[in-house]
Amino acid sequence: MEEVGSIEEVVSEPSNFGKTKTSLYYDSIRKGIIACGLSTFYKYADLLGYEKWRKPKAKRRDVGLRATRPYGWLHVDVTHVRTEKDGMQYVAFVKDNYSKAILGFKTISERPGSGFIRDLFEETFKEHKLFDIADPINILTDGGSENKGEFVEWVGRIKAPLVVRKLTAKTDECHFSNNMSESTHSIYKSEYLRGKFSINTKRHLRDLETFVSYYNENRFPFEFYGLTPYEVLNGEKPDRGKFKEEIQIAQKKRIEVNRKFNACPLVCA
Repeated sequence: MEEVGSIEEVVSEPSNFGKTKTSLYYDSIRKGIIACGLSTFYKYADLLGYEKWRKPKAKRRDVGLRATRPYGWLHVDVTHVRTEKDGMQYVAFVKDNYSKAILGFKTISERPGSGFIRDLFEETFKEHKLFDIADPINILTDGGSENKGEFVEWVGRIKAPLVVRKLTAKTDECHFSNNMSESTHSIYKSEYLRGKFSINTKRHLRDLETFVSYYNENRFPFEFYGLTPYEVLNGEKPDRGKFKEEIQIAQKKRIEVNRKFNACPLVCA
């Protein structure tokens, strides 16, 4: 069929790549190249390899960060949760990258400003005596307004020997992502709250305290091989073979029990 050949030439022409089938059809019919219906052109165009140009997806810049010591990199981000009686509550956690421990948290019932994050970090630094450490501290945030203004001014007023840098995730300044904070929000909402809501702000605060205690002292990240975030924060080193001896002893006992069971004359064949 001569017209099929004409359609093939149209869709395979390099200069036509990226043009819509509708444009190709009407351009061709106006030029007298084809004389078929639109649906016929569509059908044969697809069969003959027509491909619509698609904008390539932007490459994700989510690059994870692993610190080599406690307090070297701290993360912060704000999330929100609902209460049954008192509406929306905004929560921010400060998280240590190395140990994954939550160092501090703060909540407010209205959209937080930069003073909220400043106060959270000042409380966290005092509680963990971070003003006294010698090693530099990097604070990673997203680009929200609550992470600017008064918070940046507070960081700028910290005097040597302590060196504190405030960095914004996924920028030319710092290509690392802030997914350490995002994972905390996910664990808080899905693993702890499980889709439920605190009844009011008073209960919300108690629930937060319970969650942080659970997260730091009763939760065992896979890569810590049985240690909690607080244990790693306080100097314990993750050891892949931590329970190796207990496992081997239990395995030997199971083998002995199985042998005795199999040797029992009362076992039915």
